[in-house]
Amino acid sequence: MILETVKEYRTYYRTRNSKREKCNVSSTIYILRCDNCGFEFSRSSKIFDRRSSAHVCSNCNQKSFAQKQSSILRQYSKFDASSSKTI
Repeated sequence: MILETVKEYRTYYRTRNSKREKCNVSSTIYILRCDNCGFEFSRSSKIFDRRSSAHVCSNCNQKSFAQKQSSILRQYSKFDASSSKTI
């Protein structure tokens, strides 16, 4: 679950054509809550997966969490566990 979005700004200096330039860089950081254990963690926009509706921290096993969620969805959709139909 996305709790907050934060913009982070950084400044650094580089040298081009023997001249020193000031460069400003911005990045987006998402503050998330783990859907499995409730722990709050952060991810940058480069690592963050927008397609997923569930977000799991690095302490939890994301594959076992996904299996639990698919079994819950199968129960709501009234599919048998041995059904080969994809969700």
